[in-house]
Amino acid sequence: MMKIMIALVLAAAVQAQTPSFRPLHVSASGIVLDDSGKPVLLRGLNRSSTGSGNADANAPDLEYAAQNQLLSMNLVRIFVNAAWWSNNVQVPIANLKYQDYIDLLIQRAKKYGNYVLILKAGQFPDLPCGADGKNCPAINQGDLNCQANPSVCAAQDTTGANIDTAFTFWAAFAQKYAADPAVLYDTWEDMHGIDSNTWSNNQNQLIAAIRTYSPQSLIFVEDTGTAFESIVSAALPDLIWSNIVWNFHLYQVSTGTCTQTASPRYANWPQNFDPLVSYAQQHGHAVAIAEWGGCNDSDPYHTNITSYAKAHSVALAYFDSSFLIALSGANYQLTAVGSRVAQAYTAIANGAPGTVTSVSSADGSAPLAAEAIASAYGANLATQTQQAAVIPLPTNLGGTSVLVTDANGFSRPAELFYVSSTQVNYEVPPGVAAGTAKVTVSVNGDPVAFGAARIAAIAPGLYTATSDGKGVAAAVVVTVHANATQSLASTFQCSATGCTAVPIDLGLDSDQVVLELFGTGIRGRNALSGVTCKIGSVTLPVAYAGPQTVFVGLDQINVPLPKSLRASGPQTVVLTVDGQTANSVSLTFK
Repeated sequence: MMKIMIALVLAAAVQAQTPSFRPLHVSASGIVLDDSGKPVLLRGLNRSSTGSGNADANAPDLEYAAQNQLLSMNLVRIFVNAAWWSNNVQVPIANLKYQDYIDLLIQRAKKYGNYVLILKAGQFPDLPCGADGKNCPAINQGDLNCQANPSVCAAQDTTGANIDTAFTFWAAFAQKYAADPAVLYDTWEDMHGIDSNTWSNNQNQLIAAIRTYSPQSLIFVEDTGTAFESIVSAALPDLIWSNIVWNFHLYQVSTGTCTQTASPRYANWPQNFDPLVSYAQQHGHAVAIAEWGGCNDSDPYHTNITSYAKAHSVALAYFDSSFLIALSGANYQLTAVGSRVAQAYTAIANGAPGTVTSVSSADGSAPLAAEAIASAYGANLATQTQQAAVIPLPTNLGGTSVLVTDANGFSRPAELFYVSSTQVNYEVPPGVAAGTAKVTVSVNGDPVAFGAARIAAIAPGLYTATSDGKGVAAAVVVTVHANATQSLASTFQCSATGCTAVPIDLGLDSDQVVLELFGTGIRGRNALSGVTCKIGSVTLPVAYAGPQTVFVGLDQINVPLPKSLRASGPQTVVLTVDGQTANSVSLTFK
């Protein structure tokens, strides 16, 4: 009976439907999740011409539709000219004011299923050109104007040294789109020619401007090329904001007619890049490569970038759309490069690593304790479904392994109960220190999913007959009858449609009835006196609270049941251990 209950509770995989544009956040392990906890692998392309020239106003709706039909993407990065937006200039070809035009692009991208990453790029006032193509401002027009006339530098250049225009823009833009979960923010300003302290100060101001109106939005932050290394080495304080994405532009050595400057962080791949990604994710920042490819998209560069993004949950935005799709007659089709990017993005979407959600109770909200049973949920966490058949439990099951690194930096392999593509059940290793631990799931030695677990000395959790941590307690009722015989009864009954409560029969006055609750995370308690169980309004003495001797990591709590509970109907059960309360469960009495 007990084994059946445990199998029902621990072997069920969690499945969640993710509607479009659920709010995004960055987990403690640096993974982008939606508000249901599902990983969201952002991948897409740049529309780099929207802030210069004719503002990309020749691009029809059909082109945006083709992007999503041909590429497995969910992200469009749109360049916005801050001066055009603040002055709300006219876009001649679109016959719209610039703010309305940018909103049209945002809504167009969303219509086809994309999150929209808004980049404040240029901040020059030279107007968008018309159909005649005359006086079309270049994408770096502000820097050109600054070189020709130093007096305009403070207002127009994009070195990051002057952020007044950007500050004003972001405050107004974030206010307008604060309620839109599909809109993400990118504070890039080229960020060159300034020292790390100026960069840090400016970024904090720009983030603060956005956060004033959009407190939880994802903000992508790129550095000067060395500031992230300074943070890793502790020479510069880390950004303390939540939901931050460390953003990189990675290009390889120029080839052919390509004039893109090679990125030092791509040199000696991936040794120069790994420490930055590792630090960011360990400190609760996500990672993105918001510009890659373009005319530089050849191997091994293409494979290096896409495979790394897949393995480390790194967001990607290709630079830019014109390299990926092209008009052929009346229809758009993939270019040769576009076909390779489409294949890579499809592989990322179908084979994306999951995030680790560590739980000690079925609702997933409680922290963990050493030797508690926990689960990791995600995708591609194992190559086969397998259950441990022997004790002691293995630390490698079908090629899957779990490593727990505690707050003190000590790493310990976890013993495994069960592995599948979407779920791994494991025991938190003994001796794990309190604090935030890093959990890494690997397949055949390759890390595929990362997460964080809150570790406490005591973390009581009760199992239920349902997978949501609520509802009917997964428990057994033991009755010792007056004639010295003994009977067992379950507190629930399950069918193909779900589990329902079985009312507890308290028997005759001469019968002794004991409730056996099953949970995890309580064996480190100080003493039995610190354990209480309240059923309804009645606090009952606890006869035993400790390890269940058959199943590794499982705890058992024995509570004698008084006859006064007869016919009391549904009751809430609250277990408290050393002041820590487990998830509430329910029982029914007749």
